[in-house]
Amino acid sequence: MSQDHGPRVAIIGAGFSGLLTAIQLLKRSPVVQVTLIERRDAFGPGVAYDTGNPGHLLNVRLDNMSAFPDRPDHLANWLAEQPSWRAQDGFITRGVYGDYLRHLLAETLEGNADEAGRMTLVQGEAQAIDRHEGGWRIMVGAEVIVADAVILALGNLEPASPPGIDAAVRASAAYVENPWRIDTAAVGAGRNILLIGSGLTMVDAVLTLRRPGRRFTALSRHGLLPRGHATVPPAPFDGAFSGGPSEVLSQVRRAVLTHDWRAVFDRLRHGARDLWRAWTPQQKRRFLRHLRPLWDVHRHRTAPGVTREIAAMLAAGDLTVLAGKLTGVVLDDDSVEAAWRPRHRRRPIRDRFDLVINCTGPLGVIQHSAEPVIRNLLAQGYGRPDPIGLGLEVDQGGQLIGGEGAPTPDLYAIGPLTRGAFWEMTAVPDLRGQARDLAAVVADRLTNADGSVRSAWP
Repeated sequence: MSQDHGPRVAIIGAGFSGLLTAIQLLKRSPVVQVTLIERRDAFGPGVAYDTGNPGHLLNVRLDNMSAFPDRPDHLANWLAEQPSWRAQDGFITRGVYGDYLRHLLAETLEGNADEAGRMTLVQGEAQAIDRHEGGWRIMVGAEVIVADAVILALGNLEPASPPGIDAAVRASAAYVENPWRIDTAAVGAGRNILLIGSGLTMVDAVLTLRRPGRRFTALSRHGLLPRGHATVPPAPFDGAFSGGPSEVLSQVRRAVLTHDWRAVFDRLRHGARDLWRAWTPQQKRRFLRHLRPLWDVHRHRTAPGVTREIAAMLAAGDLTVLAGKLTGVVLDDDSVEAAWRPRHRRRPIRDRFDLVINCTGPLGVIQHSAEPVIRNLLAQGYGRPDPIGLGLEVDQGGQLIGGEGAPTPDLYAIGPLTRGAFWEMTAVPDLRGQARDLAAVVADRLTNADGSVRSAWP
């Protein structure tokens, strides 16, 4: 794409991953121009941090939540200048973290003279992408964005839809498919609520909707709740892990006999990418089938204050967690009837609920996604599902693998979409490093020493 300006990078998605990749690109290159495309009207915080609920705390301590890997005190220094903010046991609210990200965006748009003017914000949903004169053309409603490279920073995809729910239930006000879009006013006087899933999404829904007299039932295959962080960080564990999933599990079990399990898992997480890369597809599938539930509840923890609140609700009977498989949900007059088969039992149990909320977590099977831009790029062969079924297939540089098995030039992904290649790509400590590395790959790929565009397109 011949042009008289610096290379253009379009980033689809302006949550944490998209924003930080944009900032890192501008820092990496003095000539790159970035267009951030976001379908919501909130640039920066994304869905995860765009909340004003004081009960929604981060799941990672603030001392490990700086947006920049090489500036660990950046968040703490910003907090020191704020007139007020809330934290419990070292965990700030997600809303405060959203304000931090908004600050980073404003600082980039208005502050540093080397970066100001090189970022453009476009509000709208990316519908399709196509090749265009050696680069890309992105359709955003009636607007066309032209770029030399495109980065998909969509975050988590829409929720996976649980089977067994009758179409009439799905179409009714008694069912919430997307828990991030709960209308608390629409819940009304509903007193008996079924949550399908028992992970962090369920915890958020309970904290959002709890009120006196309201009871929650959480149903998941294993009935496991997220474990909690310690009030005081444990002493670090400096052991090493190697081998396949079974060997690693044995090593973890031995380590927790003499060390705090949280420290053991923290160490395991830091080496998870290398372990994942070394495993065969068969080993990865075995891990996902047998060990992922254990990984999720120990790895993705709740803040101590949230852990205490959930424990109090369990003790009071306001929350019940069940292990079993949902077999059907149908409308029954003014309520819904749900049937599930308890774990290790054959006969189902039935009960009535005022509301059913899908808390099973984000979709992983990418070909089932309703995202227009995902469906479009798959249809055109610019990308393909990863062989494990966790997202899009990418190489180690984050570049999408096309339908014919070759990398698609200048088309990249970051975040949960890349879990098939990297596994751990959901939390800030992982994403901030990926954003820095991807920015380096893209900037170096696009820019010659004189700042002109380096193109690999024929």
